[in-house]
Amino acid sequence: MKILHTISGLNISSGGPTSCTYNLIKGLRDEGIDADILTLMPRDDSDKIIADDSFIKALPNDARTPLVYSSNFRRYLNSHIGYDLYHANGLWTCPTHFTAEIAKKQNKPCVIAPHGMLYPQALQVSAWKKKIVSTVFQRKDLETASCLQATCMAELEHIRAFGLNNPVAVIPNGLAIDDSLEIRKTSNSVRRFAFVGRLNRIKNVDLLLSAWSKLGNKTHNCELLIIGDGDTAYKKELEEFATANKLNNVRFLGFIMGKDLQKLVHSIDFQILPSKSENFGMVVPEALIQGIPVIASKGTPWSDLVTFDCGWWVDNDIDTLISTLLIAINLSEQDRLGMGERGRTLVLRHYSIKSVSLRMRQLYEWLEKDIKMPEFVHV
Repeated sequence: MKILHTISGLNISSGGPTSCTYNLIKGLRDEGIDADILTLMPRDDSDKIIADDSFIKALPNDARTPLVYSSNFRRYLNSHIGYDLYHANGLWTCPTHFTAEIAKKQNKPCVIAPHGMLYPQALQVSAWKKKIVSTVFQRKDLETASCLQATCMAELEHIRAFGLNNPVAVIPNGLAIDDSLEIRKTSNSVRRFAFVGRLNRIKNVDLLLSAWSKLGNKTHNCELLIIGDGDTAYKKELEEFATANKLNNVRFLGFIMGKDLQKLVHSIDFQILPSKSENFGMVVPEALIQGIPVIASKGTPWSDLVTFDCGWWVDNDIDTLISTLLIAINLSEQDRLGMGERGRTLVLRHYSIKSVSLRMRQLYEWLEKDIKMPEFVHV
């Protein structure tokens, strides 16, 4: 079976879909599937492709307009027609449309993964432009796709709310697990909390800082790390709030990646994801695999934190966040480590790239060979 994934950008700066798609392709290849990924090179010289594997087909970036109209992309698809199935990642751009177009032309199955782009909050961004794109090609491409991929049940609901009745495979993002990672057994001299992610308003970091401020002296033996970059104006607001409220135990560390980020996460005691809305949140399994309990809002899909007793899945209001932070601050180290062990087990069982790749292989075999429909497909 020969599969082509497509995505408009596979840059280090592109965020979650980049690493998830790359890890999935590696996992599929480990399972014996001949999978490639087609993308465009970064425009900015300061950015770069996530890796240089031979299965990454990175084309010179000739994209025009915000729709990423690329003649190179279309030309490649039309001249490389030996694929059995196409899997497009993301919406509202021409690369996904060109992928759906060539799949239809070749009478091949096409999977489209919206990656959270049909959530109400996402649809509100540049809403009028998306209505036009939807009318011109996006809705038709979605409606005629062989299958759509959601990463969680919440995304499935938003896909249905958009009026789509296709089969939907609910398959989470997978985590590439470093076997050398172990749970840290030594205690920190202070309780170390961290937010990891892009700084924009949907991440709700301002709520976290407000809660931290209201805790007052209760955080005297704690510190809060804000790890990430993004919206410059928003970041400035956060920094000014921390300064004005004398939050001397809050540190803004900026964008950190790779082994440096992994090492830093290994040093924390709790990770916090207070997002208003989150399609998946890769930072959660990335913390759990290192034995770090997570506090996540119900704007994220992480009810597993409660089910597996490895963190908290809480209402997104300041009082609830304050009370949850207090519980974490006062939690015994033994109980924290117990939560960490359960979190690691959860990721190994359900979110490893191997388990995700096996499910994706089942999906592809169903679509291509018309075998029994997998139980994770909803019709």
